[in-house]
Amino acid sequence: MTEMGPDQVDNGGGGGVPVVPYTNGAVHHPTDEQIMEGMLQQRYLHAKKLDRDYSHLFRSKSTVQLIRLSAVIVGIEFLYAAETAFVTPILLGIGLSHTFMTMIWAFSPVLGFFCAPMIASLSDTIRLQWGRRRPVLVGLGVAMMVGLWILPQGRAIGVFFGDPDVPVDQMQGFRWAIPVTIVGLVLTDFDAETSNGIARAYFMDMCTPNDQARVLTTAMFIGGLGGTAGYVLGAIDWSRTNLSVLGSNEATVFVMVFCVVAIGLLVTVTSYREVPLPLLESDPLLQPISASAFETEKARQLAVYSISRDVTVSPVKQQHPDGLPALDGELTDRPLQLRDFLRNIVRMPRSLFILYATQFFSQLGYLSYCLYFTDFVGAEVFGGDAAAPVGSPELALYEEGVRYGCWGMAVFAVCSASYSIVIERLIQRFGGRPVYMGGLLLFSLGMLLMGLFREKFVIFIACPTVGIMYATMYSIPYLLVSHYHSKNSFAMKDGKCVKNTTKRGFGADVSLMSNMLFLAQLIISLAIGSIIDAVESNVVVIFSASIFSLIAALSASQVLYMEL
Repeated sequence: MTEMGPDQVDNGGGGGVPVVPYTNGAVHHPTDEQIMEGMLQQRYLHAKKLDRDYSHLFRSKSTVQLIRLSAVIVGIEFLYAAETAFVTPILLGIGLSHTFMTMIWAFSPVLGFFCAPMIASLSDTIRLQWGRRRPVLVGLGVAMMVGLWILPQGRAIGVFFGDPDVPVDQMQGFRWAIPVTIVGLVLTDFDAETSNGIARAYFMDMCTPNDQARVLTTAMFIGGLGGTAGYVLGAIDWSRTNLSVLGSNEATVFVMVFCVVAIGLLVTVTSYREVPLPLLESDPLLQPISASAFETEKARQLAVYSISRDVTVSPVKQQHPDGLPALDGELTDRPLQLRDFLRNIVRMPRSLFILYATQFFSQLGYLSYCLYFTDFVGAEVFGGDAAAPVGSPELALYEEGVRYGCWGMAVFAVCSASYSIVIERLIQRFGGRPVYMGGLLLFSLGMLLMGLFREKFVIFIACPTVGIMYATMYSIPYLLVSHYHSKNSFAMKDGKCVKNTTKRGFGADVSLMSNMLFLAQLIISLAIGSIIDAVESNVVVIFSASIFSLIAALSASQVLYMEL
């Protein structure tokens, strides 16, 4: 056994904590940072000695490693951009009316609202040797790629099954192309958003507490770059390039999206191995450092230092049989079952309810903008008409406006990537509340300006505010859920965290955050078309985005930040 130096004391974990002596012979107590660093080092050395090395769970990661870990987000954002630009033309191209086309968008959120949380709950309990999150992520990714192949080929598949190959205005009766295309859309939309939540749970599982904010901002940055590339692709007329041999304009773009999604998924799932759940339950030193485990270790180390100064202290908590601190976090109990998950939804802590409500209104605002922005630019800013005859000036203006809108959305994606670089520093400097509320209020103001002044230059003033809100919406709420779970607390009393007594799954809670998108998309899909018809102007989508974001900002003022 290695002997400890004169300036170290045994911490009960096979290591030593440096003791800084006073000049009068007294010693400094260890800081929280020193204790956390010691616990991470202890787990790192233990994980490195196992048959399979899991030491990556307890060390800080470089920027390149964080990019590799979150690469799948690039493919997901790339897919979102392609959906925004091309799904509406695809649906109209198979003979659907605008009213029915709008309702088609409700299919995947209905499925996602009920199924996505169950899939995420499943990812908390899978006992495969390959891990918990990665098997689910691979299954969703494969289904997503199947949808990417089907979606632009729906009409061709319909013709193969017997649909007449006639112009849109001559289509009537049942057509195979419609259900086939709907299946492709549901597979891409549902699996992309569900993968978004599972991927964030996976790469936050793989990071130390200090790296969790970094990996979220890294994912936002590279996702913004992916979205930018996707929107730029939507602004290019591929029928005039040699790549048109891949099929239609839409098919060409979706082939590219397929490749990006496949590469991003492969890079992410091969980045770092997960600890199988049975091993995680049986080995306390492989479990994440919970707030209770940290407090136990802190009390034990303070006891050691106090005894060295002949000071009586209160008894410390029960020790693990190996002399290690007993961990009373989530994973030492039985696995979370489906009935526990459903019970946790009904008995949701107030802090989570407010956070989910904030995300819900944020998504309502974002989707009002996202799903109908290019249509707004083509009709209201350029004065075009989507229903105008082929070859008419009105239709040409509309198509020019749609391409112009794609450039605006590319600006939004660039700003989202740029803002994600600094958002962590802004949180450290100003705190989570001002940054969260500020991002939502900026978006509300940007949409208000765009609705009031329907000019081309205003688009490039307002779109950056969308990027700021988007980066805020996909970083701070997920960081707060991680914050709650790391402290095992969802409430505060007299300035102190109240320990949670109900077992909650981290993956399930992250997925419920994603579920707010499904609920918002369902409401927007079913309601916004009727509102547009009633006021006879789609500028209503821009004003509704402003109003919903303002409500989200007010809700964010009531979120529990726990010193974030």
